Amino acid sequence: MTDATLPTAQADRIGEIDIIRGFALFGVLWMNVFGMGDFLVPADNIHGLTQMETLEKVVGFLSALLMGGKAQALFSLLFGFGFAIMMDRIGRRGGDGRTIYLRRVLVLLAVGVAHTSLLWAGDILNAYAAMALLLLLTRRWSSGWLLGAGLVLATLLPAAVMIFYQLTTPEGQPPAFVALFEAGAAARWPIVMSHDYPAFVVAMFRTLFVEFYTQPIALSYFGWILGRFMIGSWIYRQGWLQQPERYLTGFAIVAATFIPLGLLTSLRRSMMAGMELEPMPWAQALFRGVAPVAELVQALGYGALIVVLCQLPAVRRFLSGLGSVGQMALTNYLTQSVFFFVFLYGFGFGLLPWMGPTLSLAFTLAVFGLQIVFSRWWLARYAYGPAEWLWRWATYGVKPALKRA
Repeated sequence: MTDATLPTAQADRIGEIDIIRGFALFGVLWMNVFGMGDFLVPADNIHGLTQMETLEKVVGFLSALLMGGKAQALFSLLFGFGFAIMMDRIGRRGGDGRTIYLRRVLVLLAVGVAHTSLLWAGDILNAYAAMALLLLLTRRWSSGWLLGAGLVLATLLPAAVMIFYQLTTPEGQPPAFVALFEAGAAARWPIVMSHDYPAFVVAMFRTLFVEFYTQPIALSYFGWILGRFMIGSWIYRQGWLQQPERYLTGFAIVAATFIPLGLLTSLRRSMMAGMELEPMPWAQALFRGVAPVAELVQALGYGALIVVLCQLPAVRRFLSGLGSVGQMALTNYLTQSVFFFVFLYGFGFGLLPWMGPTLSLAFTLAVFGLQIVFSRWWLARYAYGPAEWLWRWATYGVKPALKRA
């Protein structure tokens, strides 16, 4: 292996990025547990805390408002940012990063497919790997084209898909993908809560690769992932996060404007319901299509706020646990699914029926707290997380040193 294609050294990591990634991973865990009642199994089968209905409603409302879709948006932006880092650093060393990048992405694709089938149908890695292959085609695009195409894919394409469903769905009926998923969730419930692991594997694979990826809604899903990748890559080109202290005023302005704007945009449905207003039938798809815009704006605001806070030494130390988790993002993402398997599904303690909004948040805080402790302990002794170490080994073909000197 030449110097041009050597892996990035640990000393070259951007600390703010690790902290933002850790925050995003917390949100991903939270929303995965909170959203199981609509995605994995029927929502009616999760009763939560039946004696605390008001608390459940408040926590559920705040969960969706503060983090629904935002964590995944932030995670996608960071993936595009990381792609640009890798290609730029290899390029500056005089190498061609395409072969290394393709190997890295194909390994991730294999991990994602296995993760989907064996543990968690909501796996994002397989989609990230698939779109990362397309992202490679944009590496020589101008910054203007990269940002413009990214915004179109991340915001306009989802709205266009929703308009398609609005025009092709008979009045009074749910879209075809919704009906298919509801039927699939009902069929998954006894499997998820049973001890039949072979049936579970089949159900997990079918959920994503048959019920979802074969539907037009998957075009929207892949499109906004690729679009966010492109926006993240564009952000890297601007150099803001490489020298954040030079751009603190800009980060503060983005945080102060984007977070409230994202919250207000996300609140539109709740505000209209409170005023007993309904959008006209022709406008309903447009209202639903606004969600990706709100998610992207709010995610950017969160990221900017974390960058500002990281410039305060005391706050940065407080947030350093997020950085430890973010530095081991792949390991922690995969182990979150192990917690699902042990504690939520029927193979273990079978707690899923109680995972309403309140206990979803409590479960998330407990699991993520353990991940902070484990990540700190591990990184004090080893240079990479276990999955990251194996990923680097498979990518570069050279076994990296695991233990710290």
